[in-house]
Amino acid sequence: MRTLMISAAALALTAGIAAANPGTNQLAAQAGVSANDYTQSQLIQLLQAQKDNDQARIRFIMSQAGEGTGAASTDVQLAAAAGVEPGRFTINELQLLIEAKRDNDTQMTNFILSGQNRANGKPAEVVTPGKAQLAAVLGVDASQYTLTELTALYQQTVGNRS
Repeated sequence: MRTLMISAAALALTAGIAAANPGTNQLAAQAGVSANDYTQSQLIQLLQAQKDNDQARIRFIMSQAGEGTGAASTDVQLAAAAGVEPGRFTINELQLLIEAKRDNDTQMTNFILSGQNRANGKPAEVVTPGKAQLAAVLGVDASQYTLTELTALYQQTVGNRS
């Protein structure tokens, strides 16, 4: 099954180069929904909910189909879901915060809310659609890896299956 997913992702990557947003299109294809109806953030959340078999969360996300596709509306939606004011955190931080709250991980929640995650002076890792797509295929958090690291993980995964 995972090999099929990786093969499908590789095919979609190749075929989707000319597409307007191949990362979002791939995420939508993996989730079995239309890319036009969901933001990239919603698609990532939907895929995680499907992986967790969280039917209530799946229904909630799918009920939001077609609601706002701009970055501003994504920030506002994620901030609302995380219970914080919009604009205070990055999309990556909001997603981590939502997940930490869902998992009752108070240590991670407090870490993000305090801003300590930014204290190391290193800029936050930017998650591009391509990184999100590759991380989704690998089943890891895109914000925790550089594109080079994700590519190496992918190569290791493919190499181990040959």
